[in-house]
Amino acid sequence: MRFRTAIVLHLIFFVLLCVKPALAELGGELFRKDRPFHVEGNQVSYDSSLRLYSARGNVVISQEGTVLTADTVVMDLEQGWARATGRVRLTDKKGDYLRAQRLDINMNDNTAVAHRGTLFLKDINLYIQGDMIRKRGEDLFDGKRVTFTTCDCPEGERPAWSFYASRAGFRMEGFFTATNMLFYVKGMPVLYTPFMALPVKRKRQTGFLTPEFGYSELRGYRINNAFFWAISRSQDATFYLDVETRRGVGKGLEYRYYRTARSYGTLYVYHFKEKDIDRVREFRSDVDNLSRPLSATNNRWQFDFKHTELLPHGYAIKADIRLVSDDEYFIDFAKDSEERSLESLESNVSLSKGWERYNLTVQFRLFDNLLLKDDSTVLQKLPEVNFTASAKAIPYTPLFLSLESSFVNFERKEGIRGQRLDIMPRISLPLNPWRLFELTPSFKPRFTLYRIPEEMDRNNYSRYIYEASIDATTTLVRYFHTGGKDVDRLRHTIRPKLTYTYIPPLTQTELPQFDGTDNIEPKNEIRYSINTTLTGISSRTWKSQRYLYMDIGQSYNIREARGDSRIDPERKRPFSDVDAEIIFTPSGWLTLTSRATYDVYDERFESYDALFSARGSRGGSVSVVYRFVRDSVEYLETDLKMRLTPSVMAGYRERYSFIEDESIEKQYSLEYSHQCWQLNLRYVERLEEDVLFFIFTLRGLGEALGGRAVLREG
Repeated sequence: MRFRTAIVLHLIFFVLLCVKPALAELGGELFRKDRPFHVEGNQVSYDSSLRLYSARGNVVISQEGTVLTADTVVMDLEQGWARATGRVRLTDKKGDYLRAQRLDINMNDNTAVAHRGTLFLKDINLYIQGDMIRKRGEDLFDGKRVTFTTCDCPEGERPAWSFYASRAGFRMEGFFTATNMLFYVKGMPVLYTPFMALPVKRKRQTGFLTPEFGYSELRGYRINNAFFWAISRSQDATFYLDVETRRGVGKGLEYRYYRTARSYGTLYVYHFKEKDIDRVREFRSDVDNLSRPLSATNNRWQFDFKHTELLPHGYAIKADIRLVSDDEYFIDFAKDSEERSLESLESNVSLSKGWERYNLTVQFRLFDNLLLKDDSTVLQKLPEVNFTASAKAIPYTPLFLSLESSFVNFERKEGIRGQRLDIMPRISLPLNPWRLFELTPSFKPRFTLYRIPEEMDRNNYSRYIYEASIDATTTLVRYFHTGGKDVDRLRHTIRPKLTYTYIPPLTQTELPQFDGTDNIEPKNEIRYSINTTLTGISSRTWKSQRYLYMDIGQSYNIREARGDSRIDPERKRPFSDVDAEIIFTPSGWLTLTSRATYDVYDERFESYDALFSARGSRGGSVSVVYRFVRDSVEYLETDLKMRLTPSVMAGYRERYSFIEDESIEKQYSLEYSHQCWQLNLRYVERLEEDVLFFIFTLRGLGEALGGRAVLREG
C-alpha cells in the first residue's frame, strides 16, 4: 500500500513540475492607450472631452492582433482603465484566450482582473479556471480557487483529470506556487498537498521526466526516475535515481554540451549498488550466466564519454570512452537488446589531420573482452597511427601513386608485445581502351617491420611481400520513359567487373602474430562480379530514388585448381562461395534487404541475412530480421506495431535463437492514448526474468517539459 501511495505522490509531483504556460501575448501588454483602437458594437459612443468610450451589444475592440469581445465595454483613455462585462473574451494572435464574466484592465501598469474566468494556452492545450484571475504585471499572474487541466470536455462535464488550488500564482520563466492543492480524477479527489512550488518556463524546462514503473521477481518493485536540468541553450544534464526494492539503488548523470558547432560531447556516469550479487546470479543459473564470467561485485558502474573537437587547419580530436565495472554489466543494465549482446568494448581517443590528399590519424585503442574474466592477454593498441594518401599522378608519367601505412604499439600484460610498422604503396596505371571499359593494372609492394622486447629470441623482424592485380570494368546505362507524374524515367545501370590478384607464397610462421596483417595468405585468383541498379528520376524536380540494388560475385582460386593448396583434402574446390546482396525499396515505406554466401560444392548457404521492414500510414510498422552463420549464429528478430483503434497501439517484439531453440527475449506492449493522458504497458520475458513496466503521462503537462531538445550554441 505504501508503494502504491509513493507512486501516486511521485506522479503528481512530476506532473506539477512539467507545467509551462506560454503567455507570450496575454502575458505582455494587453492594450496600449497611446495607440489606435478599432471599436465596433450595436451602440457605440465617445466623449472626446473625457476620452471615454462606451459600447453595448456585440462589442468588438481590436488593437495589433489582440481582440476583446463582450456585451458591454467602457474605456477611459484619460485615466487608463477599461471594464468589460458579459461574455467577455480576450484573444491574442497566437490563439490564447481569456474568458470571464467581467474583466477590469488597468492600461497604466498593465494589470487586469478577470472574475469567474478561464485562461486557455493553445500551445499546450492548458485550461486555467478561477473565481478570480489577476494579472499583476508582465508575465505575472495569481488567482483564487483555481482549477487547471489539459483535457477538452463539453461545458458542464468533468474533465478526465484536473488540479485545484485555493490560491495559486505564477510568473513566466519563474515559479508556479499553489496552496491547498487537490488532484481530481473525473471530479473525485485522490490526493492532497498543502503547498507546491514548481517552475514554469516557455523554453527547455528543468523538471522531472516521465517516471517508469515496473515489477519482476528479480528486481521487485521498480521505479526509474529522471530529473532534467536545462542549464543553458548549449548545456543540459539528466540525473537518474532508480529504485529496485529487492535488488538495490542506482544513480546516474548524463551531461550534454554543445560549445560550438565544432565542439560538443556527452558524459554518462551510472552506479548501481546491489544488495546481493549472488542472488542475482541465481536467476541466471539455468542459462550459464549468459556465457559471461562471474566478475561482478555489489558495486556496478558504467562510464561513457564522447567528445568531438574540430580544430582549425583540418585537425580533429575525438574521444569515445566506454568503461564498465564487470563483464556481466550489460546483462543487467543494457539499454536495448543490441547492447545486451555485446561481447567486447572499445575505448578510443584520436587526433587526426586532414589535407587535400593525405590523412593522418593517431589513435589510442583500449579493448575489454566481456567473455574473458582476465583481460591480461587482450591486445591493446597504444597507440595506432595510420597515414594514407589518395591516388595522384606521378609527374611526367601515366602512373598514379597512393599509400596506406600504419604503426601500432601492441601492449598487454601477458603474451607477446611489440611494435609493427606496415607500409604499402600502390602504383596503378588507369587505362580506357577504345573508351569501352576501364582497365587498371596495379602493383602494391608491402614492407613490414617488427620490434619485439627481449622476451623473444630476436628483437627485430621484417617482411617483404607484394600484391599484383588488374581490374577491368565497364558501365552500361539505359533510360526508360514511364510517363509517370512523379517519376517519368527509369535509369538501369549494369556494371560488370573482372579482377585478377596475385600474392606470392611466403613463410611467415617466425613473425609475431598479433592480427591478420601478420599472416597474409598467398593468392592467385580471378574474381568476377556484376552490379546493377534501378533508379527512378523526376525530370520536374530532378530528384531520384533508387528502387533496386544488386551485387553478385565469386572467385576462382588458381592455386587450388593447380593443387598448390587444398581447402578440402578430398577434392579440389577452386570456386569460392557465391556472395550476393540485394536491396529492394519499391517505395518509401517498404524495404527488403538480403545478403548471403552460398557454397557451390555442398550446395548450401554458409551465411544469410534478410531484412523486411514496412511502415503504415496510421503509425503501424513491421520489421523481420533473420541472420544465419553456419555453426555459429541463427536467430529471428521480429518487431510489430499495430494500431488497433485510433487510441490503442499494440506492439510485439521477439528474438528467437534456433540454435538454443528458445526465445532470448520477448516484449509485449500496449499504448492507450486519450486526448489528455496516455498509458503505456510493457511486459518483457527474458531468460532470467520477466518484467512488467508501465508509464502514465498527463498529456500537455508531461509533454511540456521537452527536456530532450536539440542543443544549440550558447
